[in-house]
Amino acid sequence: MVRLTTALRRIDDAKSRDGGGAWRVCEATGARVRAPRAKTPWGCVHFVGGAVLGSFPDVAYDAWLSACADDVGLVVVATPYELDLDHEKCAMAVKKTYDEARRLACAKEGMDASRAPTFRVGHSLGCKLLCLVASAEDANEREGNGEAGDGTIDMDVDATSGTAVAVSGTTRGGVGNVAGHFLVAFNNADATDSVKLVEKFARELLKKRAGAASGASEEFFKTLPNLAAFAERAAKAAGLEFKPTPAQTLERCRTRFASKRVRLIKFKDDDLDQNDELLEVLRERMKVYPGRVDARELDFGNHLTPVYFSTDGLKLTPALEKLVGQFALGDAEGVRKLSAEFAAFIRDASS
Repeated sequence: MVRLTTALRRIDDAKSRDGGGAWRVCEATGARVRAPRAKTPWGCVHFVGGAVLGSFPDVAYDAWLSACADDVGLVVVATPYELDLDHEKCAMAVKKTYDEARRLACAKEGMDASRAPTFRVGHSLGCKLLCLVASAEDANEREGNGEAGDGTIDMDVDATSGTAVAVSGTTRGGVGNVAGHFLVAFNNADATDSVKLVEKFARELLKKRAGAASGASEEFFKTLPNLAAFAERAAKAAGLEFKPTPAQTLERCRTRFASKRVRLIKFKDDDLDQNDELLEVLRERMKVYPGRVDARELDFGNHLTPVYFSTDGLKLTPALEKLVGQFALGDAEGVRKLSAEFAAFIRDASS
């Protein structure tokens, strides 16, 4: 995992030396920002990626996020994060990063920060982090810290009668400018199972490199699955657990999740997706909360479909060239279809 992270970091550095392409780094926050080309922006996307990959969103998710920005005219603000067993800490960190980066992006692009909507978009573990953010936002509103919103009464389920009741003494402050959530391949696994995602990514890399690598780069890619398998065994032996646990995360979503519009995306061949569990609790939540949730099961793709990037065209250092060589990872057609799904969601959520 360390070597995978190192490789991604070096590719990220190579992009930075080349000027970052259409991406820029928000120096004040570390967020990666991608403005739309040939369109006047009218809102923002807050993107949080999966484990390891989410630390380098402008590398691992470049093709998809660039299409999202250009197709619908939104500024993408991707918030990197470092892996930690405390997912709540990660969630609050990406929220803080986004809030400041969004303010700066709105000023730079000439958008009114008080009116420009935010669409939160996540992949895999990033979905869990955004769910924790959405649940915390509702909790803040209960404490009177929310922004002025639609003034509707927040509701909950009475444990005795099972009926919807108003939360005593509270008025829902709204969810600010958050217009919806687009959650792709939600993953809420425990620590041991989460390492399997890294192993899957490593094996995908190895498959892509089969017959094309040589020397040091060949050895690098061949060691990735073994390293991930070792990490899985180590996590199990140490009894590591995430905070909050998978069960606690779902319970928070059932009782606190705040969003006007939620769409869950599931790929055809994805054995790591846990959308069904999230959909069940969000449907229960939306019985008493003024929002909507739906799910789309796509006839293509797997857990890594949102990931597409290439080292082609980058000015790699000799050492990095020797380590990873020139390669492309992912399915360009799958990314194109996923981008169309996102554009459809934006049209629906904005109507």
